[in-house]
Amino acid sequence: MLRPVLRLLGEVREERWLFARSTVSMTAFQLATAVVAGISTAIATVVVDGGPTGLVNTLMIALVTAVVAVAVFTWIESWLSHVLAYRVINALRMKVYDAVERIVPARSGRRRAGEVAGTAMTDVEVLEWFYAHTLGAGINAVLSPTLVSVALVVLVGPVGLIVPAGIALLLTIPWLFAGLQVQQGTAIRERLGDLHAVAFEGAEARRELATLGLTARHRADVLARTADVQDAKRRFALRASAESALADIVVAATSLGFLAALMAQAASGSVDPVLVPAAMVLVSAAVLPAAGAFAMVQRLGEMSSAARRVLAFIDEPDTDVASSETLPSGGAGSVRFDDVHFAYDGAEPVLSGLDLTVNAGETVALVGASGSGKTTIARLLTRLWEPGSGRILLDGVPIAEADPVSVRREVALVSQHPFVFRGTVRSNLALAAPEAAEADMWRALSDAGLADTVTGWAKGLDEPVGDRGTTMSGGQRQRLSIAQVLLRDPAVLILDEASAQLDAVLEMDLADAVARLRAGRTTIVIAHRVSTIRRAERVIVLGQGRIIGDGAHEDLLNRLPAYRALLAGEDTSHDPPAEHAGSPRKTERR
Repeated sequence: MLRPVLRLLGEVREERWLFARSTVSMTAFQLATAVVAGISTAIATVVVDGGPTGLVNTLMIALVTAVVAVAVFTWIESWLSHVLAYRVINALRMKVYDAVERIVPARSGRRRAGEVAGTAMTDVEVLEWFYAHTLGAGINAVLSPTLVSVALVVLVGPVGLIVPAGIALLLTIPWLFAGLQVQQGTAIRERLGDLHAVAFEGAEARRELATLGLTARHRADVLARTADVQDAKRRFALRASAESALADIVVAATSLGFLAALMAQAASGSVDPVLVPAAMVLVSAAVLPAAGAFAMVQRLGEMSSAARRVLAFIDEPDTDVASSETLPSGGAGSVRFDDVHFAYDGAEPVLSGLDLTVNAGETVALVGASGSGKTTIARLLTRLWEPGSGRILLDGVPIAEADPVSVRREVALVSQHPFVFRGTVRSNLALAAPEAAEADMWRALSDAGLADTVTGWAKGLDEPVGDRGTTMSGGQRQRLSIAQVLLRDPAVLILDEASAQLDAVLEMDLADAVARLRAGRTTIVIAHRVSTIRRAERVIVLGQGRIIGDGAHEDLLNRLPAYRALLAGEDTSHDPPAEHAGSPRKTERR
């Protein structure tokens, strides 16, 4: 149960002095509380016995001082423990985000997006309870009772050992149920993760659910998973209640047993009866820290499960080879695949000894049946995946030996379904070029065929866009993504079906703009439309992970049956004639 949580104790190492101050302040608070109780009892005893007024006054001053100390140490402990917790949680959350960056996209398919979000947020948040409350309380559950027990033994003799024995028994109760606690905690975290995943996916697909009439079904699915979570929490609560009942019996037996033994000692004259009230107060001061820690230890099973889920992310290996070599910006953009092999998670090979050279400044179309490796080439070139063997070179530099950030600065990918962040048109453009002037943004939008649309919006560049660009059409999202890469002007631009959601006229218009702006720059186009393919200077035909054709469009049509067969299924009767390429752009409605 403790192994995953103890591993995370390493996160406290950098904040060990803050942790030490928090623990000491908690101990001081508990001891000050015990002093307040002891002085109060002493005052009552002196007054009842008719003791001297001077002693009473001295004790009153001491009581006020102790009460102030309780208040001060309460505030200090609460402040320091939460500062510690939030610093550690911040570090953990950043490590989870770093892990997410490492596993995307190579291993992201193994995890549901909602589960990733749940681990980054709720699982890490659960650990706040451990760092802010349980960790320090656990130490004080041993430290404070030990100090008070020593005082008890000094005050009343060996009979005082009954109290630490009872506390030790109290703290062993959670370990009797440790296996069940871990099992129930794991069930809660797993079912919560499943619920978060389903709810997240439903929120992302709300349009599709409504269109297909599946909203009621999804709602029932969410409710069923909510019931599963509640069932797991109910079992957890029943076990915790049984533990608490057993703990109450141990505390009562310890207090009553100590009182009976103490009264017997007082009756025999071994203990001064005047000390009995003070001794009983110290019993409470010893038991309360342990009882408080007991309630927190009851949640260790859930915390342990949350820690395991967090560690599962943190332990993900980094597939990016660390390198200090940075590609220079503004490179020529020559690309070479040298005997590259690749397969997805041990499946059938997608690329089998691929040899491909794209000269600097060329516009090349990659063509092939679905699964032939076109998109895989794009992802390998942007280092989103790593080849199983072989080398990929950019301007003569093996990208596996280069800093991944500099590789992705020089190679830009525009996919068929680009991601648009919640914010504004301006904020999304600024992601690509933070220093870009407003005039540059408008120029990029104009070249991407989106300027007229954005001009028609009430707030222009500051028009809000929803999560994933839900307030925009598919074509608008694609053209915004193209505007981003035009602002960046990478050495190599990869367009992966980037105009698939545009009509034929807009596609031709955009192709003209890209050809003009990318003149002398390397552009790789992944396409199925003949109208897009025939604009490329060179066409690479892929089949079974290898190049089966390389040449101009017309040349391949004449000499490569596989290329003709590949294009035969497309109806080109609606392709606009060449003279329409400069037709005015249409403004899309959202």
